[in-house]
Amino acid sequence: MTTIAELRTPAEQFALGELFERCPSVSIDVLRTAAHGAASPASLLWFDGESADVGTALAADPSVEAATLLADLNGKWLYQVEWKRPVRDALATLLGEATLLGASAEEGTWRFRTLFPRHEQLASAHEKWESNGFPITVERISELDETFGRSEFALTDEQREAFVVAHQRGYFKVPRDVTLTELADEIGITQQALSERLRRAHNSLAESTLHLAEITEDETKPLG
Repeated sequence: MTTIAELRTPAEQFALGELFERCPSVSIDVLRTAAHGAASPASLLWFDGESADVGTALAADPSVEAATLLADLNGKWLYQVEWKRPVRDALATLLGEATLLGASAEEGTWRFRTLFPRHEQLASAHEKWESNGFPITVERISELDETFGRSEFALTDEQREAFVVAHQRGYFKVPRDVTLTELADEIGITQQALSERLRRAHNSLAESTLHLAEITEDETKPLG
């Protein structure tokens, strides 16, 4: 049975560990992997935060071969990042036969959402991670047939409130009408908690819209 696994690993043992030390408030969303030559694949990453030092931090991070700024949108930066060999090797170990459905990072932790065609492939991947000393924590496992179209993709009351208020206050506009800090103060939660709620709400809405079972192989290329 097709299995979806949500994983996490420390940035310091995977990628961009030094960037998070320099820019701890930055969050990252991986869009997809862009073709950039077989020897040096590049990933498209959105950086969101109040730090203007992302470019400098990327250039200094030992996991990055090269980084090219593609867009600067009022506190969000889109970079094309070419990874060095250790990161590419780690990705090969992480994914194996899995398909990467999504990836993000914040507060020094990477999170991955992966799809394994068969459940036993996840078990084999776990053994491979352990034998290679790759620090992976499995946060959640679900069977696609059991969860597709059900409440897993619905928003919680807290996520819905945050999403509605953010939309009403113009947080999703370009440029934004309100900052994440101002929005968090208005709702009465921390900036970190609000960022997590909005990220999870986006993820649930995206899954509901895209219909996970219909995602094509071309739309879900492995990262790296």
